[in-house]
Parts: sequence; C-alpha cells; structure tokens
Amino acid sequence: MLVAALAVAVSPSRAEELILGQTMPYSGPASALSAVGKVQTRYFEMINDKGGINGRRVKLISLDDAYSPPKAVEQTRRLVESDGAVAIFGSMGTAQNAAVQKYLNSRKVPQLFVFAASDRFADPHASPYTLSGMTLFSTEATVYARLVSSTIPAARVAVLYQNDDYGREYLRSFKAELARLDPKAEIIAATPYEVTSPTVDSQVVSLASTNANVFLNASTGKFTTQAIRKAGEIGWRAQQFLPIGSNFVATILRPAGLEYAKGAISATPTKTVGDPEWVKDPGYLEWLDFMKKYYPEGDIEEQLNFTGWNVAMLMTKVLEACGSDLSPENIMKQATSLKEVKLPGLIPGITVNTSRDDYRLIKSLRPQRFDGTKWVPISGILAIK
Repeated sequence: MLVAALAVAVSPSRAEELILGQTMPYSGPASALSAVGKVQTRYFEMINDKGGINGRRVKLISLDDAYSPPKAVEQTRRLVESDGAVAIFGSMGTAQNAAVQKYLNSRKVPQLFVFAASDRFADPHASPYTLSGMTLFSTEATVYARLVSSTIPAARVAVLYQNDDYGREYLRSFKAELARLDPKAEIIAATPYEVTSPTVDSQVVSLASTNANVFLNASTGKFTTQAIRKAGEIGWRAQQFLPIGSNFVATILRPAGLEYAKGAISATPTKTVGDPEWVKDPGYLEWLDFMKKYYPEGDIEEQLNFTGWNVAMLMTKVLEACGSDLSPENIMKQATSLKEVKLPGLIPGITVNTSRDDYRLIKSLRPQRFDGTKWVPISGILAIK
C-alpha cells in the first residue's frame, strides 16, 4: 500500500509520488461542500510547482461520493486498494467518514483532518488512525452554552437541529453543558428536520410559538438561511446562535437577509473572508494571491475556499515532518504531535495542538456578533479544556 514501503514493487514514477485520497460530494444534495476538494486540489498543484514535499510530488485524488455513505465506502476502498493512497485526507461529511472509519483503522490507513466534527473522529482509543480537521461539535456547542448561561440567566431555549448524528450530538453537548452551568435554564423545544426536506419554515414557526428567548439554530446550508429568514419575517426576536459552518456572510446570511441576521452570535477559530478586519492581514493576502494564481475562477467570498486551503496547509506540515518515512505509524505520530502550530487562516492566538491522548485539533474559539454587515468580536478567545 505505502508508496515508500513498496517502492520496489511499483514503477519509478509511482514511487516518486505521494498519493493522498479523499471523497467529496461533487454531486448530490450537498454539492456546494465540494468547494473544499476543488480548492485543495489546486493547493497541491501549487505545492508541486514549488518542488513537492520532501522531493516527492503530491497527487490528491478527489473522488465523488454524492454525499452517500455507501458511495463513500466504494470510493475510499478504491483509493486505498487501487490507487495506493498513503492517507485519506479531508473527506467531507459525518456519515460518509463514519462509514469508512472502521475500515481505514483496521487497515491502519490514516484518516486525517476530515471535514466532520463528531467526537467519534477525535477518539485516540477507539480510532487511533482518525483525526478531525474541524472544531468538534461538542467544543462549539459548549462555548454557546457558556455564552447563554453567562448572558441570559434562566434562558428559555428553542433548538432547530438536523436529524442526523451531527444535529443530535450538537444538541446533546449543548444541553449537557447548559444544565451543568445553569440548572434554571430550560430547553423548551427541540425540533428536528430532515436534510431531504424542502424547507424548515414550519419548524421555525412552531419554535417561535414557544416564546423562547434563545434560538439555537443548529442547522446547515440552505436550512440556516431559511431559518434566519423565517424567524425575521415572523418577528421572532430571540437571541440566535449560529454554528461555525453556517455563519458565512456571502452564502448564508446575505441570502437570508442581513437585517434578519443582525444580532446573531457565533464563534470561530478562523478569519472571515471579505471581513474588513482582515483586508491587510498577511495570511489572508497570501490566500488571495493563491486564489488569483491557482484558482482564478474560485469564489473569494466562499469561506470553504479559505478553510480548505488552510487545512491543506496543515496536511503539508505533517507530511513535511514525516521526512522520508511515510509509514502509517509515522504519519500518525506527526499528526498527533502538533504543538502551537500557527496557520494563516486562524485568528491570532488560536493554534493547533494535538497529542497521543487528545486528538482535538482546535480547543479555542472567538465569540462574535453579526452587526448587519460583518462579524464583530464580543469577547476574547474562549478555551475549552
């Protein structure tokens, strides 16, 4: 399997390549998320133009899984068994990554920096070859519970959540932390929606009828947009909280109506594309230069293009640290030995840290409030132990 270990068994050109594999929803209901795969393939083109990594060219094979777990399994097996990927990197989706997690760990194939934020992707004991590339749902939900308990005592909370592992885990983490911090706070309604639903308007109307003063909008994509818009249209003025993956101004808030999103609270470890705070920031300018040269047709208002680039840079740091040893053991050793790693996309003061006993990549977030045009910090960085 391993390019380095089996160099004698493959052609010389193959031996000089470092092959990474990933699956992305290039088709299907979540195709917008494939922006990550598109920008990362361009990123490794840039790396190759600069000489590759430790003298090896990097080939990222990014295959379509249509956001389907069975398809993700099929494509991942191809990447490992036919294409010889030394690691699966940055694959998209909770259900998709969960579907291949046992297979990859049984074969000792690193499953690195996946775009899935469940705690199951940061469990060194159950899945030692799996590492999330995102802030975990539990970390993020804990931050929001702390903000609610400290600013809205005895809150009455209504929750909209996606009816899958993501939504249920998010709700469970928020509920547990809020109960610990403020026993008088109450989740008075929690309404799920299906990813196949055309709209969440009826769910939002139902939640608003409870007169809750906090709205945890734990939704994704178009559903977040719909929920913000409907809450605004019916005049529901509860304090709204938005997940990291649904706080993008250009693609989520603007279609919802910026006036309806005004006052919403979110938290993030990363800089926000297009925000005046970062227009002269060296890391942000580095990304803009990259986009102009390697992905000129890419949308510079799309946060996923920024995030995908940033995570690809982290993967590069790990592979550089591996030197000539691309064994699964060494790749995981380097990926789980990250200390105060700074990335150009992260907010200053937030770094990447991992250890063999703690696979959480990001443990600090900066809370922020939307003022109708941009996100504005409302406190310093909050760290979760």
